[in-house]
Amino acid sequence: PEGHDWSDNAERFTLYCRAIVELAMGRAGLDWRPDAVHANDWQTGLVAPLLDLEQDERPATLFTIHNLAYQGMFDYATFELLGLPQELWSLHGVEFHNHLSLLKGGVAFSDLVTTVSPTYAREIRTPQFGYGMEGMLGHLGDRLVGVLNGADYGHWDPAADPSIAQPYDA
Repeated sequence: PEGHDWSDNAERFTLYCRAIVELAMGRAGLDWRPDAVHANDWQTGLVAPLLDLEQDERPATLFTIHNLAYQGMFDYATFELLGLPQELWSLHGVEFHNHLSLLKGGVAFSDLVTTVSPTYAREIRTPQFGYGMEGMLGHLGDRLVGVLNGADYGHWDPAADPSIAQPYDA
């Protein structure tokens, strides 16, 4: 209500990520497993690292960055509180300047990383917009792709789409 993060954000979003992993690995009581999991922003940044630890075949992972400035940063005591595997605490894992970065985890462990535009994908690889992660982002190569937000209304026009039974407009 005062415009600040909830004090238990690390715990609540870690629980959320663990639930996603259980579903993705087919342990949620459903007769279904996805081929891919698409996570977004720091709140789901632990999904790919936790899936990476699985011994069984895991689904492919895609992680989308909407705003790199929001990284889900917490101290090492929080990392310990969350009961995360120690093997995740490394330069190549979720550790970022001696802090836990949930966003870095999503980026480092995902098979593919996308941003909200091709321009933003280029910008975050620079010191000006990389928030300290530009080096890691630069090393992703073609695993980091910018996808333009929104639909191409010239192509996806319901008033002129021959694939729908009844064209319509406003």
